[in-house]
Amino acid sequence: MSEAGGGLLRAAAASLVALAVAPAGAAVAAPPVVTIASPPNGSVSNNNRPAFAGTAEEAGGAVTLRIYDGSTASGTAVKELSTPPLAPGGAWSLGFLEPLEDDTYTAQAAQTNLASETGMSSPVTFTVDTAAPKVTLNAPKSPSDNTRPSFTGTASDRTPVTIQIRTAKGTVVSTATASGTGAGWTSGHASPALSSGQYTALATQASSLGNPPGRSGQVTFTVTPPPVITPPPVITPPPVVTPAAVFPPTPPVASFRWFPALPQTGEPVSLVSISTDLVSPITGIAWALTSNGPFQGGGAVLTTSFSTPGAHVARLRVTDARGLSSVATETIDVAGPTASLMQPFPVVWLVGTDTASGVKLRRLRVQQTPAGARITVRCKGRGCPVRSASRLALSSGLGVAPVEFRRFERSLRPGVTLEVLVSKPGEIGKFTRFAIRRRRLPERVDMCLDPAGVKPLVCPSS
Repeated sequence: MSEAGGGLLRAAAASLVALAVAPAGAAVAAPPVVTIASPPNGSVSNNNRPAFAGTAEEAGGAVTLRIYDGSTASGTAVKELSTPPLAPGGAWSLGFLEPLEDDTYTAQAAQTNLASETGMSSPVTFTVDTAAPKVTLNAPKSPSDNTRPSFTGTASDRTPVTIQIRTAKGTVVSTATASGTGAGWTSGHASPALSSGQYTALATQASSLGNPPGRSGQVTFTVTPPPVITPPPVITPPPVVTPAAVFPPTPPVASFRWFPALPQTGEPVSLVSISTDLVSPITGIAWALTSNGPFQGGGAVLTTSFSTPGAHVARLRVTDARGLSSVATETIDVAGPTASLMQPFPVVWLVGTDTASGVKLRRLRVQQTPAGARITVRCKGRGCPVRSASRLALSSGLGVAPVEFRRFERSLRPGVTLEVLVSKPGEIGKFTRFAIRRRRLPERVDMCLDPAGVKPLVCPSS
């Protein structure tokens, strides 16, 4: 590696600038011809770290790519990147490490040759969309004796819309589908037919871009039995009176449901008794949140939460005024939390120069880290100044200060590898590996770090 123009190592988010020198005596009679071949103009993608590629004049110098907010290449660029020296044939490529927000952008590439002639590419407009489709669902007529209702609503994508119909216990008993139009939709009739009772419907739509599916709010409706047509009375002889049969007393029917139907760990969950007794009023309600634990007295609604994911057993015991009781047992599936990408996402700076015996590292800095994140630098191989160093990113009135590791800013021989780990519990962090190689440029690898802060992994696409 050499000084600026060959050996300066910068963070992936910074611009890399290099000059390509034309052969002696070459003359540039016209501005360079610059093109952007990828991404296509007018494309829509959920890739918020798009890669750009194109062609330019091979000896015309570095290509500068400017990204503007909106559908025109005007105003102040929100991102600016530059290429290293161009590959033979004038091909160039650039990529982002920092994600773009969902929006429409316009890219334009420029190249200035040694004769100070500047060529500009045609603007390329592209859209970043990582959001789930927006889906709404209108409530059907309720109550109604229609056992095969259809549904209406809106959906922003053009993939099919699926409506799931669930019982009060959350079991899917019927479905309906509709063609996606990017706007309003009308489904076919639900199949199979529904019986009398109360139901909840939810509409979903898969993303054509590979984003998470869109989900509507839930709507509740009731199906009533069809009207009974009473035939004309038939005159029959008086029945023979027999002694009334004696039946054993019937206990109450214990039953309950919970909201939300698919809770997450730590989320409040309401357990609601819907128990019935046709003969006697219900006078006692007790709950148990294990399969074999004691019941605790309470009301018709119990609010609780679950600290661990998985299947949790809940029981309800109801007692009527006659002292008769029954127990209902249900299993509540609880989902665990999902890890999110560390925000802001850290940037690792490595700056140095090639030497005859390896690399002289002049700066090792980590910046743009969230407060409380732990930064660890590990050194492997012969000649490491220390094997490991760790610091916390601290916040002040001016924000989170960059963290520098000066003990590693020295000459490093081939075979030495530096690993930079930025971690925070429950979040996906940053991993950078920097390997010094003999007679070759150092190798740098940037990846994400698992929430436990131990293993590198491929960064999520959204």
